[in-house]
Amino acid sequence: MASELFPLPLTPFEFYYWCDDRPDYPTTFPLELVFRGQLQREAMETAVRVCLDRHPLLAANLDATPGQFPRWVKAQVCPLPLDWAESRIPIDHAAGRTIDLTKDVGVRLWVRASAEQSRLVIQFHHACCDALGGLQFVADILVAYDSAVAGADPVAKLPALDPERLSMRGDYGLTEAGYRPNWRDTWMTADSWFRRLLSRPALVAAPREQPPPAPTAGADLGYIAHTLTEEERDRLQARASRSGAGVNDLLLAEFLVTLRDWNRKHSGDHRRLVVNVPVSLRSRSDQRLPATNVLGFWFLGRTPRKCDDAEGLVNGIRDEMEAVRKWRLPLYFMGGLGYACRFPRMIRWMLRSNRSFATAVLSNSGRALARLPLEHEHRKWISGGAVLERITGVPPIRPGTRVSVIVAKYAYDMYITLHWDALALAQPAAQELLAAYVQRLTRVT
Repeated sequence: MASELFPLPLTPFEFYYWCDDRPDYPTTFPLELVFRGQLQREAMETAVRVCLDRHPLLAANLDATPGQFPRWVKAQVCPLPLDWAESRIPIDHAAGRTIDLTKDVGVRLWVRASAEQSRLVIQFHHACCDALGGLQFVADILVAYDSAVAGADPVAKLPALDPERLSMRGDYGLTEAGYRPNWRDTWMTADSWFRRLLSRPALVAAPREQPPPAPTAGADLGYIAHTLTEEERDRLQARASRSGAGVNDLLLAEFLVTLRDWNRKHSGDHRRLVVNVPVSLRSRSDQRLPATNVLGFWFLGRTPRKCDDAEGLVNGIRDEMEAVRKWRLPLYFMGGLGYACRFPRMIRWMLRSNRSFATAVLSNSGRALARLPLEHEHRKWISGGAVLERITGVPPIRPGTRVSVIVAKYAYDMYITLHWDALALAQPAAQELLAAYVQRLTRVT
Protein backbone atom coordinates (compact mmCIF):
# COMPACT_ATOMS: atom_id res chain seq x y z
CA MET A 1 0.00 0.00 0.00
CA ALA A 2 2.70 2.50 1.01
CA SER A 3 4.67 1.98 -2.20
CA GLU A 4 1.63 3.15 -4.19
CA LEU A 5 1.78 6.54 -2.45
CA PHE A 6 5.20 7.45 -3.76
CA PRO A 7 6.62 9.59 -5.18
CA LEU A 8 5.02 12.25 -2.96
CA PRO A 9 6.05 15.92 -3.34
CA LEU A 10 7.10 17.72 -0.18
CA THR A 11 4.60 20.13 1.29
CA PRO A 12 5.82 23.73 1.80
CA PHE A 13 6.15 23.08 5.55
CA GLU A 14 8.25 19.94 4.95
CA PHE A 15 10.40 21.83 2.46
CA TYR A 16 10.89 24.60 5.05
CA TYR A 17 12.22 22.13 7.63
CA TRP A 18 14.41 20.33 5.12
CA CYS A 19 15.98 23.59 3.90
CA ASP A 20 16.55 24.81 7.48
CA ASP A 21 18.41 21.64 8.47
CA ARG A 22 22.13 22.12 9.23
CA PRO A 23 24.76 20.34 11.36
CA ASP A 24 24.84 22.94 14.15
CA TYR A 25 21.07 23.39 14.17
CA PRO A 26 19.47 20.14 12.96
CA THR A 27 15.73 20.20 12.47
CA THR A 28 15.26 17.01 14.48
CA PHE A 29 13.58 16.49 17.81
CA PRO A 30 13.80 13.75 20.47
CA LEU A 31 11.21 11.95 22.54
CA GLU A 32 12.60 10.12 25.56
CA LEU A 33 10.67 7.36 27.33
CA VAL A 34 11.79 5.99 30.70
CA PHE A 35 10.35 2.63 31.81
CA ARG A 36 10.36 0.82 35.12
CA GLY A 37 11.38 -2.70 34.12
CA GLN A 38 13.31 -4.31 31.29
CA LEU A 39 12.35 -4.07 27.63
CA GLN A 40 12.65 -7.14 25.40
CA ARG A 41 14.64 -6.73 22.24
CA GLU A 42 12.87 -9.14 19.88
CA ALA A 43 9.43 -7.78 20.73
CA MET A 44 10.62 -4.18 20.34
CA GLU A 45 12.15 -4.92 16.95
CA THR A 46 8.84 -6.43 15.84
CA ALA A 47 6.95 -3.37 17.08
CA VAL A 48 9.27 -0.94 15.29
CA ARG A 49 8.94 -2.82 11.98
CA VAL A 50 5.15 -2.85 12.28
CA CYS A 51 5.01 0.86 13.04
CA LEU A 52 7.34 1.84 10.20
CA ASP A 53 4.97 0.02 7.85
CA ARG A 54 2.05 2.04 9.27
CA HIS A 55 3.74 5.45 8.96
CA PRO A 56 5.14 5.75 5.41
CA LEU A 57 6.87 9.13 5.78
CA LEU A 58 9.03 7.72 8.58
CA ALA A 59 10.20 4.92 6.27
CA ALA A 60 10.90 7.11 3.22
CA ASN A 61 13.87 8.87 1.66
CA LEU A 62 14.05 12.21 -0.06
CA ASP A 63 14.69 12.45 -3.79
CA ALA A 64 16.51 15.76 -4.17
CA THR A 65 17.42 15.45 -7.83
CA PRO A 66 18.68 18.86 -9.07
CA GLY A 67 16.22 20.70 -11.24
CA GLN A 68 13.06 19.30 -9.68
CA PHE A 69 11.16 19.93 -6.47
CA PRO A 70 12.13 17.41 -3.73
CA ARG A 71 9.80 14.48 -3.19
CA TRP A 72 9.38 11.53 -0.87
CA VAL A 73 10.21 8.11 -2.29
CA LYS A 74 10.00 4.72 -0.63
CA ALA A 75 13.35 3.79 0.89
CA GLN A 76 15.03 1.14 -1.24
CA VAL A 77 16.94 -0.18 1.75
CA CYS A 78 15.50 0.33 5.23
CA PRO A 79 17.66 -1.33 7.89
CA LEU A 80 16.01 -1.33 11.30
CA PRO A 81 16.96 2.09 12.76
CA LEU A 82 17.26 0.67 16.29
CA ASP A 83 20.39 0.73 18.45
CA TRP A 84 20.18 -1.68 21.42
CA ALA A 85 22.59 -1.97 24.34
CA GLU A 86 22.76 -2.40 28.09
CA SER A 87 21.86 0.59 30.23
CA ARG A 88 25.50 1.26 31.16
CA ILE A 89 26.34 2.01 27.50
CA PRO A 90 25.75 5.73 26.81
CA ILE A 91 23.60 6.81 23.90
CA ASP A 92 25.80 8.40 21.25
CA HIS A 93 23.14 10.94 20.51
CA ALA A 94 25.59 13.11 18.57
CA ALA A 95 25.38 10.58 15.74
CA GLY A 96 21.63 11.07 15.54
CA ARG A 97 21.22 14.83 15.75
CA THR A 98 21.51 15.21 11.99
CA ILE A 99 19.61 12.90 9.66
CA ASP A 100 20.37 12.95 5.93
CA LEU A 101 16.97 12.17 4.47
CA THR A 102 18.42 11.46 1.04
CA LYS A 103 20.18 8.43 2.55
CA ASP A 104 18.40 7.54 5.79
CA VAL A 105 14.83 7.32 7.01
CA GLY A 106 13.60 10.12 9.25
CA VAL A 107 13.51 8.28 12.57
CA ARG A 108 16.16 6.69 14.80
CA LEU A 109 15.71 4.74 18.01
CA TRP A 110 17.97 3.81 20.90
CA VAL A 111 17.17 1.42 23.75
CA ARG A 112 19.26 1.10 26.90
CA ALA A 113 17.83 -1.70 29.02
CA SER A 114 18.41 -3.21 32.45
CA ALA A 115 16.30 -5.31 34.80
CA GLU A 116 15.30 -2.24 36.82
CA GLN A 117 14.98 0.53 34.23
CA SER A 118 14.98 0.99 30.45
CA ARG A 119 15.22 4.05 28.20
CA LEU A 120 13.81 4.42 24.72
CA VAL A 121 14.97 7.51 22.83
CA ILE A 122 13.38 8.27 19.47
CA GLN A 123 14.77 10.95 17.17
CA PHE A 124 12.48 12.35 14.45
CA HIS A 125 13.27 14.60 11.53
CA HIS A 126 10.76 17.44 11.59
CA ALA A 127 10.31 17.27 7.83
CA CYS A 128 8.66 13.88 8.41
CA CYS A 129 6.33 14.68 11.29
CA ASP A 130 5.49 17.11 14.06
CA ALA A 131 5.35 16.34 17.80
CA LEU A 132 1.79 15.03 17.61
CA GLY A 133 2.83 12.72 14.78
CA GLY A 134 5.80 11.60 16.87
CA LEU A 135 3.51 10.83 19.82
CA GLN A 136 1.24 8.91 17.46
CA PHE A 137 4.23 6.76 16.46
CA VAL A 138 5.16 6.27 20.14
CA ALA A 139 1.60 5.20 21.00
CA ASP A 140 1.66 2.61 18.22
CA ILE A 141 5.00 1.24 19.42
CA LEU A 142 3.69 0.83 22.99
CA VAL A 143 0.58 -1.02 21.81
CA ALA A 144 2.40 -3.19 19.25
CA TYR A 145 5.17 -4.01 21.73
CA ASP A 146 2.65 -5.05 24.37
CA SER A 147 0.99 -7.44 21.92
CA ALA A 148 4.31 -8.81 20.69
CA VAL A 149 5.44 -9.61 24.27
CA ALA A 150 2.14 -11.44 24.83
CA GLY A 151 2.66 -13.47 21.65
CA ALA A 152 -0.35 -11.87 19.96
CA ASP A 153 -0.69 -10.16 16.58
CA PRO A 154 1.12 -6.80 17.07
CA VAL A 155 -1.31 -5.09 14.68
CA ALA A 156 -4.54 -6.34 16.27
CA LYS A 157 -5.02 -3.50 18.78
CA LEU A 158 -3.70 -0.69 16.61
CA PRO A 159 -6.18 1.85 15.23
CA ALA A 160 -6.88 1.81 11.50
CA LEU A 161 -4.95 4.39 9.47
CA ASP A 162 -5.51 5.76 5.98
CA PRO A 163 -2.11 6.23 4.27
CA GLU A 164 -3.84 7.49 1.13
CA ARG A 165 -4.78 10.62 3.05
CA LEU A 166 -1.11 11.66 3.14
CA SER A 167 -1.63 13.11 -0.31
CA MET A 168 -3.92 15.69 1.36
CA ARG A 169 -1.67 16.42 4.34
CA GLY A 170 -0.82 19.93 3.12
CA ASP A 171 -4.42 20.90 2.43
CA TYR A 172 -5.40 21.34 6.13
CA GLY A 173 -8.99 20.35 5.38
CA LEU A 174 -9.60 23.46 3.26
CA THR A 175 -10.79 21.62 0.15
CA GLU A 176 -13.21 19.46 2.13
CA ALA A 177 -14.55 22.61 3.82
CA GLY A 178 -15.25 24.15 0.40
CA TYR A 179 -12.73 26.94 0.88
CA ARG A 180 -12.06 29.28 -2.01
CA PRO A 181 -9.21 31.85 -1.74
CA ASN A 182 -10.22 35.49 -1.91
CA TRP A 183 -8.48 38.87 -2.04
CA ARG A 184 -8.71 39.33 1.74
CA ASP A 185 -6.79 36.07 2.34
CA THR A 186 -4.14 37.15 -0.14
CA TRP A 187 -3.77 40.50 1.61
CA MET A 188 -3.64 38.90 5.07
CA THR A 189 -0.98 36.43 3.91
CA ALA A 190 1.14 39.18 2.39
CA ASP A 191 0.74 41.35 5.49
CA SER A 192 1.67 38.47 7.81
CA TRP A 193 4.86 37.70 5.90
CA PHE A 194 5.75 41.35 5.44
CA ARG A 195 5.65 41.76 9.23
CA ARG A 196 7.74 38.62 9.75
CA LEU A 197 10.42 39.67 7.27
CA LEU A 198 10.69 43.16 8.75
CA SER A 199 10.65 41.96 12.34
CA ARG A 200 13.87 41.84 14.34
CA PRO A 201 12.84 40.08 17.56
CA ALA A 202 14.95 40.29 20.69
CA LEU A 203 17.57 37.64 21.39
CA VAL A 204 17.65 35.77 24.68
CA ALA A 205 20.59 37.37 26.48
CA ALA A 206 23.75 35.30 27.00
CA PRO A 207 25.23 36.06 30.47
CA ARG A 208 28.78 37.33 30.06
CA GLU A 209 29.93 35.54 33.19
CA GLN A 210 28.77 32.19 31.75
CA PRO A 211 30.27 31.79 28.27
CA PRO A 212 29.16 28.65 26.45
CA PRO A 213 31.72 25.85 26.25
CA ALA A 214 33.16 24.65 22.99
CA PRO A 215 30.73 22.14 21.42
CA THR A 216 31.63 18.51 22.00
CA ALA A 217 30.13 15.22 20.90
CA GLY A 218 28.43 13.18 23.58
CA ALA A 219 25.36 11.50 24.90
CA ASP A 220 23.62 14.58 26.28
CA LEU A 221 20.16 15.03 24.77
CA GLY A 222 20.57 18.78 25.09
CA TYR A 223 17.58 19.57 27.25
CA ILE A 224 16.60 19.91 30.89
CA ALA A 225 13.23 19.28 32.51
CA HIS A 226 11.29 20.18 35.63
CA THR A 227 8.25 18.31 36.93
CA LEU A 228 5.48 20.30 38.62
CA THR A 229 3.90 18.79 41.73
CA GLU A 230 0.17 18.13 41.81
CA GLU A 231 -0.26 21.08 44.18
CA GLU A 232 1.64 23.37 41.81
CA ARG A 233 -0.48 22.25 38.86
CA ASP A 234 -3.69 22.88 40.78
CA ARG A 235 -2.47 26.31 41.80
CA LEU A 236 -1.60 27.15 38.18
CA GLN A 237 -5.06 26.07 37.05
CA ALA A 238 -6.69 28.13 39.80
CA ARG A 239 -4.71 31.23 38.78
CA ALA A 240 -5.79 30.80 35.16
CA SER A 241 -9.44 30.40 36.19
CA ARG A 242 -9.35 33.52 38.37
CA SER A 243 -7.98 35.55 35.47
CA GLY A 244 -10.67 34.25 33.11
CA ALA A 245 -8.05 32.68 30.84
CA GLY A 246 -6.80 29.21 30.04
CA VAL A 247 -3.64 27.58 31.38
CA ASN A 248 -2.00 27.98 27.98
CA ASP A 249 -2.61 31.75 28.08
CA LEU A 250 -0.99 31.93 31.52
CA LEU A 251 1.96 29.79 30.35
CA LEU A 252 2.59 32.23 27.49
CA ALA A 253 2.21 35.33 29.67
CA GLU A 254 4.62 34.07 32.32
CA PHE A 255 7.09 33.01 29.64
CA LEU A 256 7.12 36.49 28.14
CA VAL A 257 7.64 38.05 31.58
CA THR A 258 10.44 35.58 32.30
CA LEU A 259 12.18 36.50 29.04
CA ARG A 260 11.77 40.21 29.76
CA ASP A 261 13.20 39.86 33.27
CA TRP A 262 16.06 37.70 31.97
CA ASN A 263 17.11 40.24 29.36
CA ARG A 264 16.86 43.12 31.81
CA LYS A 265 18.98 41.26 34.35
CA HIS A 266 21.69 40.36 31.85
CA SER A 267 21.74 43.67 29.96
CA GLY A 268 20.33 41.92 26.98
CA ASP A 269 18.26 42.85 23.98
CA HIS A 270 15.36 45.19 24.79
CA ARG A 271 13.57 44.88 21.48
CA ARG A 272 10.16 43.28 20.99
CA LEU A 273 9.84 39.75 22.42
CA VAL A 274 8.36 37.23 19.98
CA VAL A 275 7.32 33.71 20.95
CA ASN A 276 6.73 31.14 18.22
CA VAL A 277 3.62 29.19 19.23
CA PRO A 278 3.15 25.94 17.24
CA VAL A 279 -0.54 25.32 16.55
CA SER A 280 -2.03 22.04 15.33
CA LEU A 281 -4.12 22.47 12.18
CA ARG A 282 -5.59 18.96 12.30
CA SER A 283 -9.29 18.53 11.63
CA ARG A 284 -11.64 15.68 12.47
CA SER A 285 -11.04 14.16 9.06
CA ASP A 286 -7.34 13.78 9.94
CA GLN A 287 -7.97 11.22 12.68
CA ARG A 288 -6.74 8.33 10.51
CA LEU A 289 -3.77 10.23 9.10
CA PRO A 290 -0.38 8.53 9.68
CA ALA A 291 2.44 10.48 11.32
CA THR A 292 3.11 13.70 9.40
CA ASN A 293 3.17 17.48 9.82
CA VAL A 294 -0.18 19.23 10.17
CA LEU A 295 1.17 22.23 11.98
CA GLY A 296 1.35 26.00 11.69
CA PHE A 297 3.12 28.79 13.56
CA TRP A 298 1.73 31.82 15.34
CA PHE A 299 4.17 34.53 16.35
CA LEU A 300 3.04 36.12 19.61
CA GLY A 301 4.81 39.45 20.11
CA ARG A 302 4.91 41.95 22.97
CA THR A 303 7.21 44.83 23.85
CA PRO A 304 8.96 44.59 27.26
CA ARG A 305 6.81 47.47 28.49
CA LYS A 306 3.62 45.60 27.61
CA CYS A 307 4.78 42.80 29.93
CA ASP A 308 4.64 45.20 32.90
CA ASP A 309 0.83 45.04 32.98
CA ALA A 310 0.21 41.48 34.23
CA GLU A 311 -3.59 41.54 33.92
CA GLY A 312 -3.57 43.25 30.54
CA LEU A 313 -0.93 40.83 29.26
CA VAL A 314 -2.95 37.72 30.14
CA ASN A 315 -6.20 39.18 28.80
CA GLY A 316 -4.56 40.25 25.57
CA ILE A 317 -3.00 36.83 25.03
CA ARG A 318 -6.33 35.14 25.81
CA ASP A 319 -8.16 37.20 23.19
CA GLU A 320 -5.41 36.77 20.61
CA MET A 321 -5.15 33.01 21.01
CA GLU A 322 -8.94 32.64 20.85
CA ALA A 323 -8.82 34.38 17.46
CA VAL A 324 -5.89 32.19 16.39
CA ARG A 325 -7.89 29.03 17.09
CA LYS A 326 -11.23 30.30 15.77
CA TRP A 327 -9.92 31.67 12.50
CA ARG A 328 -6.98 29.24 12.09
CA LEU A 329 -4.68 32.22 11.65
CA PRO A 330 -1.46 30.15 11.27
CA LEU A 331 -2.78 29.24 7.82
CA TYR A 332 -1.56 32.65 6.65
CA PHE A 333 2.01 31.63 7.52
CA MET A 334 1.48 28.36 5.65
CA GLY A 335 0.01 30.20 2.67
CA GLY A 336 3.11 32.37 2.46
CA LEU A 337 5.31 29.28 2.53
CA GLY A 338 3.25 27.81 -0.27
CA TYR A 339 3.79 30.90 -2.42
CA ALA A 340 7.50 31.01 -1.60
CA CYS A 341 7.89 27.38 -2.67
CA ARG A 342 7.28 28.54 -6.22
CA PHE A 343 10.73 30.08 -5.85
CA PRO A 344 12.71 27.47 -3.83
CA ARG A 345 15.86 29.55 -3.85
CA MET A 346 13.97 32.27 -1.98
CA ILE A 347 13.30 29.96 0.98
CA ARG A 348 16.87 28.68 1.00
CA TRP A 349 18.25 32.21 0.94
CA MET A 350 15.89 33.41 3.65
CA LEU A 351 16.76 30.53 5.99
CA ARG A 352 20.49 30.47 5.30
CA SER A 353 20.70 34.17 6.06
CA ASN A 354 20.07 33.12 9.68
CA ARG A 355 17.17 35.52 9.90
CA SER A 356 15.47 35.05 13.26
CA PHE A 357 11.67 34.93 13.36
CA ALA A 358 11.24 34.50 17.11
CA THR A 359 12.98 35.06 20.42
CA ALA A 360 11.91 31.64 21.68
CA VAL A 361 9.47 28.78 21.11
CA LEU A 362 6.77 27.67 23.54
CA SER A 363 4.70 24.60 22.71
CA ASN A 364 1.93 23.20 24.88
CA SER A 365 1.35 19.65 23.66
CA GLY A 366 -1.40 18.94 26.19
CA ARG A 367 -1.89 15.44 27.57
CA ALA A 368 0.45 12.92 25.95
CA LEU A 369 -0.74 9.37 25.26
CA ALA A 370 -4.16 10.04 26.77
CA ARG A 371 -5.96 6.92 25.54
CA LEU A 372 -4.39 3.56 24.76
CA PRO A 373 -5.74 -0.03 24.82
CA LEU A 374 -3.30 -0.92 27.61
CA GLU A 375 -3.39 -1.59 31.33
CA HIS A 376 -2.16 1.23 33.53
CA GLU A 377 -0.78 1.88 36.99
CA HIS A 378 -1.88 5.26 38.38
CA ARG A 379 -2.48 6.38 34.77
CA LYS A 380 1.01 5.27 33.72
CA TRP A 381 0.79 2.86 30.81
CA ILE A 382 2.05 -0.72 31.14
CA SER A 383 3.50 -2.11 27.92
CA GLY A 384 4.85 -5.64 27.86
CA GLY A 385 5.15 -5.63 31.64
CA ALA A 386 7.22 -2.42 31.75
CA VAL A 387 5.67 0.73 33.24
CA LEU A 388 6.17 3.94 31.30
CA GLU A 389 7.18 6.31 34.08
CA ARG A 390 8.04 9.41 32.07
CA ILE A 391 7.98 10.84 28.54
CA THR A 392 9.76 14.06 27.62
CA GLY A 393 11.02 15.84 24.52
CA VAL A 394 11.68 19.27 23.01
CA PRO A 395 11.25 21.19 19.73
CA PRO A 396 14.34 22.03 17.66
CA ILE A 397 15.99 25.46 17.75
CA ARG A 398 17.48 27.59 14.99
CA PRO A 399 19.93 30.51 14.79
CA GLY A 400 18.63 33.48 16.77
CA THR A 401 15.93 31.46 18.50
CA ARG A 402 18.03 30.37 21.43
CA VAL A 403 15.43 28.65 23.60
CA SER A 404 12.52 26.28 23.01
CA VAL A 405 10.20 25.07 25.75
CA ILE A 406 7.52 22.41 25.69
CA VAL A 407 4.87 21.84 28.33
CA ALA A 408 3.30 18.40 28.44
CA LYS A 409 1.20 16.27 30.75
CA TYR A 410 1.54 12.55 31.30
CA ALA A 411 -0.37 10.62 33.95
CA TYR A 412 -0.50 13.00 36.94
CA ASP A 413 2.70 14.82 35.97
CA MET A 414 3.29 18.08 34.11
CA TYR A 415 6.72 18.58 32.57
CA ILE A 416 8.37 21.88 31.68
CA THR A 417 11.22 21.01 29.33
CA LEU A 418 13.77 23.45 27.90
CA HIS A 419 16.13 23.10 24.93
CA TRP A 420 18.84 25.74 24.52
CA ASP A 421 21.35 26.85 21.90
CA ALA A 422 24.62 25.42 23.22
CA LEU A 423 26.56 27.73 20.87
CA ALA A 424 25.11 30.81 22.59
CA LEU A 425 24.18 29.78 26.15
CA ALA A 426 26.00 27.73 28.77
CA GLN A 427 24.05 24.98 30.52
CA PRO A 428 24.07 26.80 33.90
CA ALA A 429 22.42 29.77 32.17
CA ALA A 430 19.78 27.48 30.65
CA GLN A 431 19.13 25.96 34.08
CA GLU A 432 18.81 29.42 35.61
CA LEU A 433 16.35 30.48 32.91
CA LEU A 434 14.22 27.36 33.39
CA ALA A 435 14.25 27.86 37.18
CA ALA A 436 13.10 31.47 36.72
CA TYR A 437 10.20 30.34 34.51
CA VAL A 438 9.18 27.59 36.93
CA GLN A 439 9.33 30.07 39.81
CA ARG A 440 6.87 32.34 38.05
CA LEU A 441 4.55 29.45 37.22
CA THR A 442 4.53 28.13 40.79
CA ARG A 443 4.42 31.42 42.69
CA VAL A 444 1.62 31.97 45.21
CA THR A 445 -0.62 34.93 44.31
